[in-house]
Amino acid sequence: MGWPPPTVGDYYRAALDDLKNEVHGTDDARAIGLSPEEWINYLVQRGGMEPIALDPTREPILAETSTRGFAAFELRLPVLPSDTLDVIFKHGLVGQGFYMIDYKETFHYDGHRGYISTIVEQNPASIAKGRADIEEYVRQLNNAIDHENKTFPGEVQRLVGQKQANVRGKHQRLDDLAKTVGIKIIKQSDISVVIPGGAVAVRREVAAIVPPTPTIPQRLILERERFEAIMEVIDQQCRQFERTPGTFSVLTEEGLRDVLLSTLNAIFRGTATGETFQGLGKIDIHLRVSEGEVFIAELKFWTGPGSLREVALQLLERLTWRDAYGVAIVLSKNADFGAVRAALAEGIPGLERFVPSSLRKIAEHHFVARFVLPSDSSRMVEVHVVTYNLHAARKTPRSASLLTE
Repeated sequence: MGWPPPTVGDYYRAALDDLKNEVHGTDDARAIGLSPEEWINYLVQRGGMEPIALDPTREPILAETSTRGFAAFELRLPVLPSDTLDVIFKHGLVGQGFYMIDYKETFHYDGHRGYISTIVEQNPASIAKGRADIEEYVRQLNNAIDHENKTFPGEVQRLVGQKQANVRGKHQRLDDLAKTVGIKIIKQSDISVVIPGGAVAVRREVAAIVPPTPTIPQRLILERERFEAIMEVIDQQCRQFERTPGTFSVLTEEGLRDVLLSTLNAIFRGTATGETFQGLGKIDIHLRVSEGEVFIAELKFWTGPGSLREVALQLLERLTWRDAYGVAIVLSKNADFGAVRAALAEGIPGLERFVPSSLRKIAEHHFVARFVLPSDSSRMVEVHVVTYNLHAARKTPRSASLLTE
């Protein structure tokens, strides 16, 4: 490792450069069609970091070991696993450039079990110092993250605003030129036909998904990139529910689940199934991906806070220690959809096995939190709760025909 070691600030500068290239490379129609707020939020979430959180639900561990032939302990301090920690330990980041110890030799991170560890001597003073060193290291990292997070969203907002302004300016110049020369210009991207406000969604490349083979020895943990790609497909289909609520609001939970399964199977080659046994019951949406990883989701109509508790319990009972994520899809027919979103935000922290201070708001309709697994108290899963509005003020001719079919 070079000296001084790379800092959190260095990471943010590199992340901003990457986002700049991505924004500048976005085609005109997509850049104008995207909602600025949603685009900025997506980029901030993808490029930024969340603070590191110690896990108050678990106790530190001393594991007997040895170093250089002498008896020692590995002191493990429990933390909430996160992408932030993955990046920090992958790139060797520190909070400050003058951090005067070789942290790679001092601290280690176990993302599967959720521990930051260090080696200490087998005496109270060394144990106390080891714990203080880990906590100080985390404190410096969090201070640096908090500092960068104050300016990073503004920098991303500037990139998006500049891109959209440049696109509008470019197309205005082309229109002016066409009027001057009297010849119609065929543009590479015609923004005049794009509907503003998020008609073009932020899409990441969907990982290749193929049916599983019997030679796979075990089910692997679903990678975040693949999870988010699948979530993007589900989100687009559920937004279609919202655009035509009169058609879809008359369907049962099973009917809407079948529509989602049909969409997933069209993209992922028939590997999505419903009513599949896992854990303590059947799962609504079960998608097996390329190397045996599994995407799991439960669908539920909103009938009040009790429906949130019910779908969360069903999901947690069906997740196993090999699962990293679960998704609760909540569909509302209520007229006041804002009240439903507020009730979800208020209700999630009160759910059984919720990990304190882990709730995050990804978007107006998307919340994520960590929960301790009922089947394995040493494991936590990331549960996403997404909600969509199926309220229809009146029945459309299409929905009326569905009722009589």
